[in-house]
Amino acid sequence: MTASTSSGTSPAALPPGGFGNGIFQAYVNGRERPGAGAFTLLTGEQNPAGPGRDVLYGGGVPGTSFLRVADLGTGRVYVQGQLLTHADEESLDPSVRSVRIDGAESVTRWSVRDAFDLEQRVQVSGTTTADSRVAVTTRITDTRTERHRFLVEYLWDTALAGDDGPVAQLGAAGSSFRPFDPVSSTEQTFDRATGDLAVADQYANPGAPTFAVAVSATGNPGAVPDRVQFVCLPEAVFAPVGGYVTDPERDISGPASSCRASTGAADSGLLLLWSRDAAQDDTTVAATLRMSPATPYASTLRAGPVSLGRATATLTDTATGHPVRGRLLVFTSGGRERCRVTTDAAGRAACDALLGGLLGYDVDFAGDAIWAAAHAHGGLPQAEEA
Repeated sequence: MTASTSSGTSPAALPPGGFGNGIFQAYVNGRERPGAGAFTLLTGEQNPAGPGRDVLYGGGVPGTSFLRVADLGTGRVYVQGQLLTHADEESLDPSVRSVRIDGAESVTRWSVRDAFDLEQRVQVSGTTTADSRVAVTTRITDTRTERHRFLVEYLWDTALAGDDGPVAQLGAAGSSFRPFDPVSSTEQTFDRATGDLAVADQYANPGAPTFAVAVSATGNPGAVPDRVQFVCLPEAVFAPVGGYVTDPERDISGPASSCRASTGAADSGLLLLWSRDAAQDDTTVAATLRMSPATPYASTLRAGPVSLGRATATLTDTATGHPVRGRLLVFTSGGRERCRVTTDAAGRAACDALLGGLLGYDVDFAGDAIWAAAHAHGGLPQAEEA
């Protein structure tokens, strides 16, 4: 998938089907389709990023985000879907028992003959941007007398707002994405990560992302992943479960990335890996995804005076004063729209069509998932007193 352009690009309408809460919309494969239970995510109608934007790749069609389960007692690996890349792998599709969608939740159940039962739930909860969550929970019930140890892997093809190579930022549990702090555009491994890993569309709008989500491990005590990895997605698909080795020098998100999707765009993703012993542990694992920040940061617009029909407005982050680049500002005067201009690296945008604006002009930023809307009024320069 190619990266999106400016934040003024119109988002797509939601495709039919799926379930959600207005902030997130999930789409799940039924049992009649290959990859039964596989899911993908879009933004919902009330998401501040706009509706119909990718959270996981696919435009509402599940496929490149999926589950793999390795039974370490038998050496067999069970894959959600038909993409089998090693001799020890087999598809879960022949073992599917049911796919049920009820309200804002899907439940997929498999029964691997003479071995174990598997259940995955995808649940969208919350009523606001701040409390909305997408929880993906997987439970294994070993039906044998001698229960085995399992590896459970979530491989998620993050594609924020059309940027298939988002960047990553590790923070404390519950923390928000920090748009002016350093991010990782290279592969990383976070062993037994206890914080939240945020991903953002940094390279769609360099230096000023428009959309970010945070992923964290949840579930029962001790269910923290053994490993969370920021990976080259196309290559992680072909790695054995638990066998992907990250290279912290390898760019997987930037314009010069060597990690490319079939479209030619950079293609990063997240890999979460758990090791669970069915004889000793609760074999339930889970991860949640949420908006980050929970609500957009405040922004400030400052409108300069009009001189010879030209005016400049500046957009900044209210808390830090840092300029916000890559945002569309709309200038109006006399009841008419005069200019639509994107802010530069200094957060500035200029309009040269304000001749005759004796009552001044208004400038507006519509807001997005990172920064809230802002408004300012500018006028003619004040005459100096004699």
